[in-house]
Amino acid sequence: MSKLTPASSHVSLSADLGDDRYERLVQAVVDYAIYLLDPNGRVQSWNSGAARIKGYGAEEIVGQPFSLFYTPEDREAGKPERALRLAAEAGRFEDEGWRVRKDGSRFWALVVVDAVHDDDGRLIGFAKITRDITERREAEERLAEAREQLFQSQKMEALGRLTGGVAHDFNNLLTSVLGATHLAQRRAGGDPRLSELLDTVRTAAQRGGDLTRQLLAFARRQPLSPELLDLHRRLPATAGIVRHSLRPDIDLVLELSDQIWRIEADPGQLELALLNLAVNARDAMPDGGAMHVSACNVTLNGEIEGLVGDFVAISIADTGQGVSPEVRDKVFEPFFTTKPVGEGAGLGLSQVYGFARQSNGAATLENAPSGGAVATVYLPAAARGATVTDADGGAEVLIVEDDPVVAMLAADILEELGCRVRVVNSAREALAALPVEAGLKLVFSDVVMPGGQSGLELAREIRSRRPELPVLLTTGHSQGVAANPGEFPVLAKPYEPQQLEAWIRRLVPTAPRLAAG
Repeated sequence: MSKLTPASSHVSLSADLGDDRYERLVQAVVDYAIYLLDPNGRVQSWNSGAARIKGYGAEEIVGQPFSLFYTPEDREAGKPERALRLAAEAGRFEDEGWRVRKDGSRFWALVVVDAVHDDDGRLIGFAKITRDITERREAEERLAEAREQLFQSQKMEALGRLTGGVAHDFNNLLTSVLGATHLAQRRAGGDPRLSELLDTVRTAAQRGGDLTRQLLAFARRQPLSPELLDLHRRLPATAGIVRHSLRPDIDLVLELSDQIWRIEADPGQLELALLNLAVNARDAMPDGGAMHVSACNVTLNGEIEGLVGDFVAISIADTGQGVSPEVRDKVFEPFFTTKPVGEGAGLGLSQVYGFARQSNGAATLENAPSGGAVATVYLPAAARGATVTDADGGAEVLIVEDDPVVAMLAADILEELGCRVRVVNSAREALAALPVEAGLKLVFSDVVMPGGQSGLELAREIRSRRPELPVLLTTGHSQGVAANPGEFPVLAKPYEPQQLEAWIRRLVPTAPRLAAG
């Protein structure tokens, strides 16, 4: 902060230099407003800096109360009188705040008021110095905003790493539960009570899988299957689904620009994200209102999460009470909810955030100027879609899985399909097996494994060595797979035997179907 010279020093200078030289010195200062007040707060002198900063000429302001420089709300609160009282009592008063120029515009001022006394110690007035520090304040606000954005980004990244790691381990457990339940049902021997209990276990595991999928969406580590999407066709269909979830007292309005750029995104995750936003908007209007779904093209230059380029902004606006700053800062965090206990898991908006970021976009939630809140998902514009190539296969399968329980269950399922199975626990072991297993027709590999080489890296190495050999990856989360959608087929964990069967039959057409459980 720039220091303002005490007014008592100016009084001393006046005596040392003489009134005429002192007046010329004060008038030469243009960056500070320097002037004297009488004991009642009326302006007694005026320098060129005061004229430049406040806009008044000396002939206009001398004799007028200095309270003219205060905002109406500050005058009503008695701040001018308080400044003089405190300066008289303590000898000096310092403050920062909004001040008003002659033209009515406002500026942020750094103010010092010094009491001036005669040789007998009587108060004869005040010396006042004002500096316009609006630019400095705006720079400090921009710095504080940048720091807050960095803090939020680091916090969300840390939460993403934590939830992604937990979901990975949890998905392995759920895969084991689902696989074991399926095999147990096949061996239940027609016991209806046992079958009912196993169905309960299977349902609970599936619900756990839904939970981990939402966590992985936030962590930006769930496999996506992007497609080239025409929002003119996609959004009306999604709006129809949304309409069924709304109460009769909420109107749904769909607004689309004439020429919306196509986007490349996972259609299922996009639909889920929009449904989550719609549910959030619906719950923000307990007394009814209107929900506006819109899409338009935008070109960003870093103002939204640092995004640069062409994007499509899909927004859902409500006419509720809006969102407080405290809630807005936390709204995308997993498990954060303002709803009563039992009415929401707090994972809907975290899925939106994760999907948007994983799709190289962003998600925001702001108050609308006309009231209510507006949530917006920014997704990159695309010129062409992704392609996925199918492959042929045979009956000999190599399983690469470091979790022994998951590996055992996968092997059991594949053996029931008539496949000959070999299990290895790392990418290194898998590469060593390639020359030995000359008749190998399919590799089924986990993505996240110990040993430094991931399943994705293994798949690329296999492609370079044996391009005809298909690789099916499975993962609960993987940044590498998410960053390269469509490069290899991916079976998301937790998976059920029927899902694995579908992929195997796609890649190994000669495999028989699993018998009904």
